[in-house]
Amino acid sequence: MCQGFVPFELSTIGGPWGRRLAPRRAWIDELPWDEALPSSPEARHVWTTTAFSEYASAAAFAEVAAAMLACGAPIDLVAAAGDFVVDEIVHTELAARVAAAFGGAVTLEVDLGKLVRPAVAADPLLAAAEIVVRTSCVGEALTVPILKLSRRLAGSSLVDAALAAVVADEASHAQLGWWFLDWADHRLDDAARVHLGRVAGAAVRAFAPLLAVSSCSPSGLGTLACDDYDPAFVAAAERSVARPLAARGIVVPAADLAAVGASPPGATAMSGG
Repeated sequence: MCQGFVPFELSTIGGPWGRRLAPRRAWIDELPWDEALPSSPEARHVWTTTAFSEYASAAAFAEVAAAMLACGAPIDLVAAAGDFVVDEIVHTELAARVAAAFGGAVTLEVDLGKLVRPAVAADPLLAAAEIVVRTSCVGEALTVPILKLSRRLAGSSLVDAALAAVVADEASHAQLGWWFLDWADHRLDDAARVHLGRVAGAAVRAFAPLLAVSSCSPSGLGTLACDDYDPAFVAAAERSVARPLAARGIVVPAADLAAVGASPPGATAMSGG
């Protein structure tokens, strides 16, 4: 069992296992790797941390699949969650290769034994809902608009292509959460919804600094300047997390939204759809 901090490193074993993965990752080789890229320590850092984030997301979806099995969720939702593990592993390889294209990954010390925060609920359905809300309804839902913004400001054909591929997958990863909550709706009482609102609020607070990996560097090559990142995160927290949760009777505490600069649904007039 992995315990304590270790260097974040990736490896493959090959053989039948490499052949099994090959069709899913083949598109990576088709990206424009011959692009002349500028030297960018910020890009090396952001893509290394992205690789680890995607690795952690793979662990999260493995937990989602296990939790769904434990509560008797529809088997097609379970299968999707398991399949998303492969998506995230492929994204991990992609991000690591982009980091290498910018001059090599930076050193990260990580605790592989703490990739996923366990659920606290004893009831299998509520435990699954906790992990789903944290992973899909918050983490993936916040990631999609941030990645779309990063793509618009990429300034690189390689980065643009890499982000386009990741966004296409992450959008369905977020949708899984809403489908699960709709399936579980009649089994969630008021207390469960209050609990899930608190779970979502804590996750929003936790994801704010995790997604702000650029440390206010200029936007481009996968990084986002604070002036670009901050309003995008606030809008995503309101529109992509708080609103759809509220529509399902799950209210993110106002204090958690205020902590990241967002407002509860209906508290302010917002333009747009």
